[in-house]
Amino acid sequence: MRSDIDVPVRADDAPGTASVTHPALVLPPSQLAGRIQHTLIGQAITDRQVREHVAQTLEHGFDAAIVPPCWVPVARSELRGTVARIGSIVNYPHGSAPTPVRVAEVRALVDAGVDELDATVNIGFLLSGRVTEFADDLAAVVAAAEPIGVKLMLELPLLDARQRERAVSAAVDAGAAFVAVASRFSVGVADPAGIGYLRRSVPASIGVKANGGIRTIEQVRALLAAGADLIGTSAGIEIVTGRGNAREPGYSY
Repeated sequence: MRSDIDVPVRADDAPGTASVTHPALVLPPSQLAGRIQHTLIGQAITDRQVREHVAQTLEHGFDAAIVPPCWVPVARSELRGTVARIGSIVNYPHGSAPTPVRVAEVRALVDAGVDELDATVNIGFLLSGRVTEFADDLAAVVAAAEPIGVKLMLELPLLDARQRERAVSAAVDAGAAFVAVASRFSVGVADPAGIGYLRRSVPASIGVKANGGIRTIEQVRALLAAGADLIGTSAGIEIVTGRGNAREPGYSY
């Protein structure tokens, strides 16, 4: 994460203000499960793993089960008769497919019964100064998903200050339901500074999701206190139970 993203000021650090403790800092780990999107992403995911993943989502009360695109129908069938939700990812990890391909993937996932989507962005457009193409691509992806909400992973650690502003503005204009700092650990580890920057940069109607290398309850608490609405991690069970070893951070988007 770039060091020039401002660190958010906490209420108990602001001069002349009363100390305010964010609920995320004191709630038991199990009560934070509803803010965690239980994530299963990888090349060698099997049918059995997807079914187990959905069962874990239900057992622990996670916000949603995030699964690879091809496994959305299986996950959907496992959740039949429940209120739990299924999410998936679009054009992961690089976001560099042509817009019609990205749109087709979105429509296929919506038809398969997905409840929400996390979409990569074509950061190469923005780095090349092709701001209009970048914005048009985001708008097309979000429009194709309607009425399903899209979370846009903006890859802010790869951008300078002006480019970050353009990325956030394009996401807002496109109608994103949520924004995220980055798509995965290799781009940037979720941190309170980046989350605070996004929370201050988008309207209250747009949510902020933290993902990328989140493995501990301490990280979850700090990110929620900084302004995150949702946490995406493959280490959710270890985080809320304190048992087992979290997967390597590179696995978690």
